Amino acid sequence: LRFLSRSSFRFREKTGEQLESRLMTVPKIVLTGGPGGGKTSLLRELRLRDPKIERFILVPEAATLLIQAGHRPGSKEFQLAVVALQLALEESCALPARPRQILVCDRSTVDSLAYWRLLGGEDEEFYERTGLNQRNHLNEYLGVLHLQTAAIGAVDHYLQITDGARVETAEEAARVDDYCLRVWDSHPRRLLVENLKGDWSAKTQTAIDCLDRLLDEIEEAKSERIV
Repeated sequence: LRFLSRSSFRFREKTGEQLESRLMTVPKIVLTGGPGGGKTSLLRELRLRDPKIERFILVPEAATLLIQAGHRPGSKEFQLAVVALQLALEESCALPARPRQILVCDRSTVDSLAYWRLLGGEDEEFYERTGLNQRNHLNEYLGVLHLQTAAIGAVDHYLQITDGARVETAEEAARVDDYCLRVWDSHPRRLLVENLKGDWSAKTQTAIDCLDRLLDEIEEAKSERIV
């Protein structure tokens, strides 16, 4: 499987400048981290706080959708499919977005690089097969919120989490978390939300506070891009 770069998407060709303009004006924040970090809980809370969808457009996790469709994770081809679907989801969600709305993405194309490395893949091959370089991937997101997996510092809570799309042991989840931290090292606007003595509600509130901080920074520098 060779990934087709985003410029080759027929949808993009048809929408042309309209889509390009929209993608540049709709801010995107990504939620990352190992499994069992609280991303789903945070997204649920954001929707409760924004029931009329005036502020947050929540982009679902591409990997979960593919797993639910019947695909098995654990291969480079799967990660290439994740990148393709992730880009399509983000573009589709950005196109009808209204002023002041932002995209909050459950993982990203950069997260696929973390899983790629876990599979023993080289960065150069990932960039070649996705048709994008590191700068392209990082520039997609103006802010990064890393929710540390409960497998680090709250193992008992992690073991209680049930998610049909995830089968990682606590040790595997902690390793994924570490790789996710590393792939985002060069992003200038990344915040880490660690576990707070097993207090999940407090962690969610901390994540919301961090999200607000990212939004404030983005408002001050909407046109900023990674150099």
